[in-house]
Amino acid sequence: MLDRKDAKWWILEAEKHPEKAADLIRLLAERLAFLDRQNEELRGELITLQRKGRGETVSAESSELQRRVQQLESALRQSGAEQRVIVYGLGRIEANKPLNATQQEGIGAEPTPDASLLICGTTAKLLVITADSRAFSIGIDHLPIPTDSPALIESPRDVIAILDQSVFEQSRYLTLVSQNGFAYSLLAGTINRIAARQDKLIRNLIPGDPIRLAIPSNNADLFAISRKGRWLRFPEKAIAGTGSQIMDLPKGDTLAGLVSLGTEGNLVFLTDEGQLFVRESSELPSRKQMGRSVGMLFHNQTLLGVATGGELNVLTRNGKLITVQSSVLPFRAQTEEGIRLPGLADDDLVLTFYAR
Repeated sequence: MLDRKDAKWWILEAEKHPEKAADLIRLLAERLAFLDRQNEELRGELITLQRKGRGETVSAESSELQRRVQQLESALRQSGAEQRVIVYGLGRIEANKPLNATQQEGIGAEPTPDASLLICGTTAKLLVITADSRAFSIGIDHLPIPTDSPALIESPRDVIAILDQSVFEQSRYLTLVSQNGFAYSLLAGTINRIAARQDKLIRNLIPGDPIRLAIPSNNADLFAISRKGRWLRFPEKAIAGTGSQIMDLPKGDTLAGLVSLGTEGNLVFLTDEGQLFVRESSELPSRKQMGRSVGMLFHNQTLLGVATGGELNVLTRNGKLITVQSSVLPFRAQTEEGIRLPGLADDDLVLTFYAR
């Protein structure tokens, strides 16, 4: 459904960055496949509703479906370059801006220390998770756009994770991680039904230990890294039905990040100071059980997190957005010293990141 005019942005980007051409084509194909599939599903629902109406006034539900179909058809006609940057904290939206503008201008303010980052399409359907594990399904157009100050999210409250459902739907499981490093594994097939009821994903959530992280997963190995560099790789099936502690960490150390390893490949680590490190996942063996770390992967570093995606979008404490392709990082990233994040100012530090 794309003509030459629609694909202009993609062509220009491929010409300017030939090393990204394969990633651009893959991203465009995945986006179109998801939008086309969602479009057909919504058309089917709309036809069913209209038949039930037997010519009567179209209901509010039918009108909403019509609006959604129009949005999707518009997105299919676009080049796919329309992406938005969502910066959010506990119960608030700090930025909701076009990706291109954010890469050039930043988010326009200094984000709060606990801010998180999401990059998605302008018509994305989102899975929202709260601190008490409640799940909600909303459209991106339901998120407020801040002006001079962060905009509060009135409903749902206490939002801690926002996922793009086009990414989540490619996974079989969802791993939730609590503030104290307790992991819960949930079947993806049940998530949408629970979100439709705006219900809790976890009934036996430990009091005083709210959810802080949500990771789409595929019942493969999970890799965890602590702030001080302790690590553990373990099979997701090792997580008990009632949840399990990921790693027993000493006082002063906490979990920094968790990723799902569908296939072997590079792991990218980022420190608070903006140092990047690359390690091959196949060199980090899996253990059958959780609880005890394998050892120290890094010394004298404070880890912000770990990623597996080919593109890393880093939000800095000064509100800048830096995009890095992990496939083109120099060899020095594989050494003990690592490399400084390209484009990070001397007076700036990193805050959070989004990998895709």
